[in-house]
Amino acid sequence: MDALLQLTGISKTYPGVTALDKVDFTLRSGEVHALLGVNGAGKSTLVKIICGAEPPDSGTMKLENQIIQVNDTADAMRHGIVVVYQERTLIPHFTVAENIMLGKEPANGQLIRRRDLHEQAERLLNRLGVEMDLNAEVIDLGAGQQQLVDIVRALRTEPKVMVLDEPTAALSQAETKHLFELLRQFKNQGIGIIFVSHRLDEVFEISDSLTILRDGRIVSSGPISEYTPARVTQDIVGHNVAKLEVEVKSTSGPVLMETQDLCSEDFNSVNLKIASGEVVGLAGVVGAGRTELLETLVGFRRADSGKIMLKGKHVQINSPEHAIRHGIVLVPDKRIEKGLLNRMNVLENLTVSSLQRYSNGMGWLQRKKLHDVATRTMDQLRIMPPSLTTSVQSLSGGNKQKVVFGKWLTWSEDVNGLIFMFDEPTEGVDVGARADMWVIIRNLAAQGAAVLVTSSDLDELMDISDRLYVMRRGKIVSEGVRRNYTHDSVLQLMMGG
Repeated sequence: MDALLQLTGISKTYPGVTALDKVDFTLRSGEVHALLGVNGAGKSTLVKIICGAEPPDSGTMKLENQIIQVNDTADAMRHGIVVVYQERTLIPHFTVAENIMLGKEPANGQLIRRRDLHEQAERLLNRLGVEMDLNAEVIDLGAGQQQLVDIVRALRTEPKVMVLDEPTAALSQAETKHLFELLRQFKNQGIGIIFVSHRLDEVFEISDSLTILRDGRIVSSGPISEYTPARVTQDIVGHNVAKLEVEVKSTSGPVLMETQDLCSEDFNSVNLKIASGEVVGLAGVVGAGRTELLETLVGFRRADSGKIMLKGKHVQINSPEHAIRHGIVLVPDKRIEKGLLNRMNVLENLTVSSLQRYSNGMGWLQRKKLHDVATRTMDQLRIMPPSLTTSVQSLSGGNKQKVVFGKWLTWSEDVNGLIFMFDEPTEGVDVGARADMWVIIRNLAAQGAAVLVTSSDLDELMDISDRLYVMRRGKIVSEGVRRNYTHDSVLQLMMGG
């Protein structure tokens, strides 16, 4: 295959950190090239330089053996370079057709030709064999369909290079399979694809080659056939990562939370229990009702009927603030919308849950203690911003996820009797930090907390859990201790096979 995109000697420095140090990278026509590394390794910076969102301090970029200057994202698109970001860039209340054709609407002067807009959007969908309601608002679509809209929009420009940043993070297995079928179509058309992911099983399934970044430098690169998952993991983190071993518990403490026939428009007659000292896994495909159930338990949504019992007493949880007063917190799935204070810095985000704890009672904050606890949390989770004063918006997706996770680690010094819920806690997080986060979750249970966790990574969910609930189409279809399940049996229950 011919070299399509070549980067030579790319360097980029921010105040206090070298993000990229003389990076060489080659993408060939018709290949999927995986770009791997821990959060903060330099992947996001390299992607930003490729798509024109950031200029390099030094180095050159060639496209089809011609040196190009990419000054902004529009310039990149003119050269045939497009990026589909992990965080959706769609306009929620615009229709599918409007989002696909955004910025390229057919018009007569100031008037958009609506019929032509729909026809052009439909042609792009048909090209991919995708069926979708062009008049549906994007906000009403599932994650997989939103991902497809983003990809279809990128294809308007007949791209030569496509960058996919964590494309499967919020997708079900069926949606991921469909995406990979599309990527194989793109390969056959000669498009070069840069695939940024932390999911090694998917990297080995779809990629032809890979490049691994660590601390802003290339540490390894080559055909996928030369690698094993163990070698890739070691190259990514710089040392061997031990598999998380969890002792299966035969006993637990008192039940802290119980639901009795809890119902809403998203789930029906849910009965579950979470006890002190245990991690309970909630398995199910995207759309099974997992997220909606967790959000109801913390008052973000309202149940239509049924009861929530805390330590044996019926309670009404009307808001997340009310849930926090009852000792219940949720680390949510959509971090940008639900978990971050996007206009604040890392320190403010990590300590927002701890302000009362580190106040002297007269409205004065103990700033040194806040700084110290934030620094410890950063070290614990290996969050890698240049400093605590860095805007949280400038972090990579994985580091944002760690901040959302980390702010509740500072919430209370004594977690005994508290209830922690985690919805996709390691989404977009690198392999080394992922293991750290699971260990932290296990430690919360060991200190007497009750933990409810849901994850699309079924193997990890089974590794971490003492007990499992399996959800399908809004109902609990199975419950039991983890050792009574296998990966295949849980998958069958999830899918209804």
